Amino acid sequence: MVRTLLVSVLLLLGGLAPEPSFAHPHFQPQRVVSINLCTDQLAMMVAGPDQLISVSKLAFDPNTSVMVDRAKRYRMNHARAEEIIRMKPDLVLAGIYTSKNTINLLQRFGVRVEQFSPDSGFDAIRKNILRIGNLLGQHERASRLLRDFDNKLASLKKSAPKEQKVLASYEPSSYTGGAGTLANEMIKAAGLRHMGEDLGFHGSSVKLSLEALIRENPDFVMSWSQWTGGPARATQILRHPALDEWFGPERRVTVDTRYWICGGPFTVDAIADLQKKILQRERGN
Repeated sequence: MVRTLLVSVLLLLGGLAPEPSFAHPHFQPQRVVSINLCTDQLAMMVAGPDQLISVSKLAFDPNTSVMVDRAKRYRMNHARAEEIIRMKPDLVLAGIYTSKNTINLLQRFGVRVEQFSPDSGFDAIRKNILRIGNLLGQHERASRLLRDFDNKLASLKKSAPKEQKVLASYEPSSYTGGAGTLANEMIKAAGLRHMGEDLGFHGSSVKLSLEALIRENPDFVMSWSQWTGGPARATQILRHPALDEWFGPERRVTVDTRYWICGGPFTVDAIADLQKKILQRERGN
């Protein structure tokens, strides 16, 4: 009831609001709010001093964010329209899966909202970095990040394993992925073949039974740190005795979940980490 009343008051006030200044072609926002983890992290890297005022609560979560320490410089938000409106933002960064009610209310109040799709590959990362730079009027900052990203990607090719081994990504509830995903491009950039792509899978939510995984017998099985030790029923498959027996420690790879959730300049660090772990296992370390 209180929340509904507050929203109503805000809407009434919004009717008195002036035309937003972002209509000006040279407008550079000075009160940017991000309400999505992926835009949080890109905005923190690209924004100028005092330009970004708030990031979502997920940016403060050490289980999901790679930039927890930097997030502490900003005010936390919970992606609720009423709290965001009170911050008087001149630009809100959101994801395409952000609550439609939140987006609609912000727009009715005259707030500019820009929505971003999840990264499906390196080209999407490049486009989103440049788009954030353009929206924030920080094109040079974004361009520097992009140059560094591409240079590091190129250097990883030089240290790739000599033989292209096959790696299967295996997630809770027996899910895997294939072509058309950021994870697929990351695995290949590490110098590996992704079993899901080899099997013709597309997308990130493909069911693969344990029996099928064993039958295909990839060189390595990769899982994510956040999901390997939890008590949830969905993660039990990752501790199945048959999985442990068939794929011993020398064939199992665990990667840091946080670096695989969103795409960004830090994606190269995740690829380097995966490549290093594969090379260590090949040497028997």
